[in-house]
Amino acid sequence: MKATPFLSEFASSTRLADISAEATAATKRHILDCTGVALAACVEAPGRIVLDITREQGGHPAAAVFGTSLRTSTVAAAWANGSLAHLLDFDDTGFSHPTACILPAVLAMAEETGASGAQVVAAVCIGLEVFERMSSSGRQHEHVFRRRGFHPTSLYGCSAAAAGADSIVGLNPNQMAVALGLAAANAGGLTQHFGTWGKGIHAGNAARAGVTAVLLARKDYIADPEGLEGEYGFYSAFHGDGNYDVSKIANGLGTQWSIVEPGLTVKRYPCCGGNLRALDAAGALIRENNIRIDDVERLEVDVHPDLLDIVRFHKPTEGFRGKFSIDYVLAAMLLDGRVDLDTFSDDYCRSPRLRAALEKVRVNTRTDWPNTSDARRRSPVTITMRDGRSFSKLVEKVRGSPGNPMTRDELVGKYRHCAERILPAEKLERSIVALETLETLPAVRDLIETLTAG
Repeated sequence: MKATPFLSEFASSTRLADISAEATAATKRHILDCTGVALAACVEAPGRIVLDITREQGGHPAAAVFGTSLRTSTVAAAWANGSLAHLLDFDDTGFSHPTACILPAVLAMAEETGASGAQVVAAVCIGLEVFERMSSSGRQHEHVFRRRGFHPTSLYGCSAAAAGADSIVGLNPNQMAVALGLAAANAGGLTQHFGTWGKGIHAGNAARAGVTAVLLARKDYIADPEGLEGEYGFYSAFHGDGNYDVSKIANGLGTQWSIVEPGLTVKRYPCCGGNLRALDAAGALIRENNIRIDDVERLEVDVHPDLLDIVRFHKPTEGFRGKFSIDYVLAAMLLDGRVDLDTFSDDYCRSPRLRAALEKVRVNTRTDWPNTSDARRRSPVTITMRDGRSFSKLVEKVRGSPGNPMTRDELVGKYRHCAERILPAEKLERSIVALETLETLPAVRDLIETLTAG
């Protein structure tokens, strides 16, 4: 099967009317969520640096940067907003982190072309579909893929961002094939950066690659038409022979929408997705049993070695590292009954109360567990009290996942918690209305106005 022309035809021909109502509604929820977490990052130290770099580089004022009065080129806006969207590790997760790559590319291109809200919703859904289809073709080897040092977000995200941006521009299938291949040639991103600011720009780089590829293809730039499946193409280079099956791309494409099944998880906590099950379990135990930290002897969590390889930072001394530390986030949950944006400041991390809470947390590596997808995700929690009582819980479906979705109030509440850090109250409320009715907006600029300063 030729993956590139197959995906090119799909991305070039699909419109909102072709997408199911369920997929459209799910896409809008993830647009709302991604926009909020990008706004939250504007006031964080790494976000301010991203904004500084974007401002210093200048550029033709074609597209806006979230949370600011800055307008810059479509390429620079896609990079900045993509980086902001992923910096805090609060964006959605599932088949890696697709929305942070796709939405910024789509919005930047939509502003330049004067696209409608309906076009934006369709474009994001198309990009999500391409991301998932590319990912699923090699998913049986995903943990090996990641342990070799590759971050899937910034690999699949490049071509997915190109597909979304193409939907806005309207390239023909031949041009789209060039764009997908050119974008894939920019694929990169290293898991070595997990737990640092370096991880955030992976999504920005993908968004930038997607927009740049579409701009080139729009001018009939020439590139190899088999950039994905060719002998020296994307799959061969990154996955290696025998570790992928591109025929999976075609299964239900255009009828079975990936944003619905398998879907994506909206995060309750701004940290690595590998921590979510343990946090939900610990939070539930604390609430259900009215547990106070002074009465706790210890909290234990069992994890597979593969999971511990991701959430690996033991007793970090930098708050940001805590996003990838399972003992850190559980200590914070035990201490405060919550984990939020303030949990990962250096002051909080180095406070005597948090350091004391860390001493109560034990991480048990379960080398006896099988090397299966289910086992690699498990993280049961047991809290033992000073009086000898113990409470245990295993969470299979985290809150915010497709099997246990957030309510509308929970999702909007998260958005407000993020956006209020940068938007005035009046704009914040208008932005919610615009995002929830996005497909009805005649021009996406009506949304952008509510997300920017001035």
